[in-house]
Amino acid sequence: MTSKEIAQQTGLAPQTVDTYLKVALARLDVTNRRDAARKLVAWELSQKSGSPSAAVAGEPPSSDPPPQTGGKTWHTLLGLPPVGGALHDLTWARKTYLALRVAFISAAGLSAVTLVIAGLFWTLSEIG
Repeated sequence: MTSKEIAQQTGLAPQTVDTYLKVALARLDVTNRRDAARKLVAWELSQKSGSPSAAVAGEPPSSDPPPQTGGKTWHTLLGLPPVGGALHDLTWARKTYLALRVAFISAAGLSAVTLVIAGLFWTLSEIG
């Protein structure tokens, strides 16, 4: 893709794209985009991560929007932490809060199951 095409898809200025490309090419120790793509394909093959990415293989990027869940799910209703997303996108305070919340909900669920089982044993011992 040209810098203008990349700029249109990312919302950046073409000059910004060129700046990022210069830095990337220098870090990869290559002189052009084609060599950078070849280096990426070689690295992907060495990692045995499957086939090369769609952009390198020449396939057009998918314009389909990501699938949407229709409404609130049980984990959002309970206030559990999000599933997936960017790696390390939460602050330490937020991570700690969410971990404690999950621990509390888990302890409450385990207590409820324990009480139900104890109630069943008590009921069965009274009958027999």
